[in-house]
Amino acid sequence: MSSSRWRHPEQKDIALPHQWIAGGLRDAEYKEYVLLAWLQKLKSEFRSTRLYPALADIIQKHKELTHLQRELTANRGQGEATAMDFQKMRIVRSSTSRNEPLEDYLQDLIRRALPHLSLAIEEGKALYDLVDSQLQFLPIGVQPFHVSEGYLLVTIGSNNQRQLQAFRYAKSRIVRGKEAFLELKMECVESRRLSRLEQPENVKWSLIGRHKDLPQPATFHAHLDWNAPVRQTVLPIARRKLLQEIATA
Repeated sequence: MSSSRWRHPEQKDIALPHQWIAGGLRDAEYKEYVLLAWLQKLKSEFRSTRLYPALADIIQKHKELTHLQRELTANRGQGEATAMDFQKMRIVRSSTSRNEPLEDYLQDLIRRALPHLSLAIEEGKALYDLVDSQLQFLPIGVQPFHVSEGYLLVTIGSNNQRQLQAFRYAKSRIVRGKEAFLELKMECVESRRLSRLEQPENVKWSLIGRHKDLPQPATFHAHLDWNAPVRQTVLPIARRKLLQEIATA
């Protein structure tokens, strides 16, 4: 399994409070309006071709509600819902309590919210698929035997107006419990406009000349002909392609 979510530290979250489900007023219709207002802000990100972190945040909220929906169904025999454990996203139940309004409220909120989240996910995925289909991703030159460290060159724009951001990457494997994850650390080492005749191969050799500690780097090039935001849109998709390319190496 690979860990592919990436968030630039300068990005500002359009946050929906973690306890929005059961915090404050327990009114499903009101909470639906809160959710819709939040989704409207994230959809405006899509309209500006900014894919992340908006899409990942919507997917996470959908997962949370789907999990709660399963919890409400699976553990109903353990008593009435009395509270929520936000750390574990679980329903706390008691066989002696008769707090039916909480369970009814959660069922109503989930029924209202999931369709809105599903539609927003589809809108984000449509943008993702469009960029993914147009993104060119190729290795540059002969690749070394070890590809766990190297460069990812990301370029956008037409031939005479190309912008470059070059990232140095390093792959590592981390273990959490019984699962192993791939972690990909990335550092931007160059950001500039490319000259009309400058090719990715030239950039690769320039990087090799300036970074002597990596004399034979694996190097990949991701290019999009139109000017989508690199950090919020192009890089996350290129990063996932890179992970797929080097996952088994």
